[in-house]
Amino acid sequence: MDVKNKILVLGRPEINKAGLVSSVMAGTALEPCVASSEASAQIAWNIDTRYYTAQTEFWVDSTEPLSTAHTELVQNWLTSPSTRPSIPIDTSTHELHDSLSTLVDAIVFVFDPHDSTSFTDILPWAQFAIDYEPSILLCVAVSDTKVGGMDGQKDEWFDWCVQMGWEWVDLTDVDPESEYSVERVRDALVANEWATMVPKANSKTGPKTDHTPDSNVDIHADSNADHAPEPAIDAPPEQRDEWDMFDKIASTVDPRRVTELHQRLFTQTPQSDMSGLMSQLHSLRTEIAQLDPETARTRAAELALALGKHTL
Repeated sequence: MDVKNKILVLGRPEINKAGLVSSVMAGTALEPCVASSEASAQIAWNIDTRYYTAQTEFWVDSTEPLSTAHTELVQNWLTSPSTRPSIPIDTSTHELHDSLSTLVDAIVFVFDPHDSTSFTDILPWAQFAIDYEPSILLCVAVSDTKVGGMDGQKDEWFDWCVQMGWEWVDLTDVDPESEYSVERVRDALVANEWATMVPKANSKTGPKTDHTPDSNVDIHADSNADHAPEPAIDAPPEQRDEWDMFDKIASTVDPRRVTELHQRLFTQTPQSDMSGLMSQLHSLRTEIAQLDPETARTRAAELALALGKHTL
């Protein structure tokens, strides 16, 4: 029986796709290395969080450069991302997409900004996303060297991703405070509601991954309080600094937004519907990840306080 638990990782042969997969599984930064000589690979990944486990599998494969006509179509599309042109898909590609549709629930498209034409390889997979709507769509820019001076082109890629529902993750960002990281790729995959998800019997609280929300703020809201708890007396200095930062951000939060968010999560969604709550949280996390860092921190604080209002 087909199981929709595959993560399709696509990019040109020279791109370090296998290294990205290894880093995602290990939760470490991407290290420059020579791309694997293997054209494709299948790598099992058992997602194991505090609240559930899920058996998934990375399917790593290489793309091929598109025709000149297809490349021009993508370039024109980038200049007007709100339009949606007709994407020519041949019969063999359509049959491939159809066979993958019952297996793949996440696509990680990887390209090198040094070679802007490598982005055009996303075209047939943009059509796959339109036709079959996998839960996770990530567009990841990687390179063995940091890429500077490409802000205009990166803005085009980013705008296209926003319009088409792909999350942009720029691992070449030279900003030392960038929110983009391998951890973001991992968090997006861990937060998905996989068909193979098995809740842990000893879980007594709502769904939560082993990784912090996508906001650069470490959030640990007390489920029995309407505000962030004070750190323990013997907390190390760095932990006290985190709580001081959270308190500062939480003081700027609009209580009405916290109440509305709490109602959205726990009133409109039945308490017994864990999958529904997971879906809501994933949607919120994705929204937060697309915001600028300051707004993201505030929205993450609102989410933490909304979760803190709920007593299970």
